Amino acid sequence: MQFESAVDHPPIKPVRSIDTGTASRAAIQTWTGKAIAEQIHGKPLGEAYRHWLYHRATRQPCLRDMYSKSFSAYGDTLLNLKLGDEHVVISQSDSYIRDVGQDLRGTRLRELKFATANSLREIYDQSLATRQPIYARYISSLSDQNVYWETVVLPLAIDERSAPIFTLSFVAMLSEKIDVLQILYDRSPIGIVAAVPVMNGQHGQHKIEDARILTLNTKARGLLRLEPSRFQIHTVGELIRYLGEPLGWTATKTLREGHATRIDYHDPDGNLFAVTIELVNQIVLISLAEQSRLDEEAEQPPEVNIAGRFARMIGLH
Repeated sequence: MQFESAVDHPPIKPVRSIDTGTASRAAIQTWTGKAIAEQIHGKPLGEAYRHWLYHRATRQPCLRDMYSKSFSAYGDTLLNLKLGDEHVVISQSDSYIRDVGQDLRGTRLRELKFATANSLREIYDQSLATRQPIYARYISSLSDQNVYWETVVLPLAIDERSAPIFTLSFVAMLSEKIDVLQILYDRSPIGIVAAVPVMNGQHGQHKIEDARILTLNTKARGLLRLEPSRFQIHTVGELIRYLGEPLGWTATKTLREGHATRIDYHDPDGNLFAVTIELVNQIVLISLAEQSRLDEEAEQPPEVNIAGRFARMIGLH
């Protein structure tokens, strides 16, 4: 197997002086085990991770299992070889060279004495030692644009009988607003439902009850006890009726503030919920939040425009 030859390049330095030094560390978030599949955002990274798991089901994944497909199928890549205490970059995809703005091929990672490199070396060591993938998000020290990256690091061996000595990283940018907000939407502690209202032809008004549901985030599906394969709620009206039957939620209070309506519920077990419905720029946003009994008993009026706050984040207001 052949790799790109090393190229001469000037010393690689971080753009911020605070990131310089062997002791500096980047604020890198990491996930392992089952949490990886839940956190990966980019589709190519998810496909690479599942491809690794496919081989791991029967044996130690090898370089030949991943490397041959990495450039065409899975996007930006960085391949490191560990020699003793050193990690040497032996391959970097052309697209990643363009995106990161640096050609790292032939570089010993110990030569890169800045925050991101220092933290990533530790992740590579951990992945090889545990023989398990690691997913991470970070802001690179090599960019002054605060570009948010995600990467999945996969340990690979020469053959099935040897220990892993390669780390193959699949990398993607999360710098676009919609990508970061998609993560917030998917991981939100508040259930969020988005729907498109239907226009009443006779009166020219939006009919909220007939609004067609576009999407529900993970938290909303959990609160509503909906399995993705059994999602049969199509309109806001069906959703409201679903709360009563079969969930058995009982409405206890309704408050209105501007274009937002909040309805408080309790379920048969006494758990309390707040459902907020708001029409924002021709999109119906519904939030579902778990409440404590202290919230229900408090004298202060509750906030009803949780969905509106999310709408402002994504520019709908």
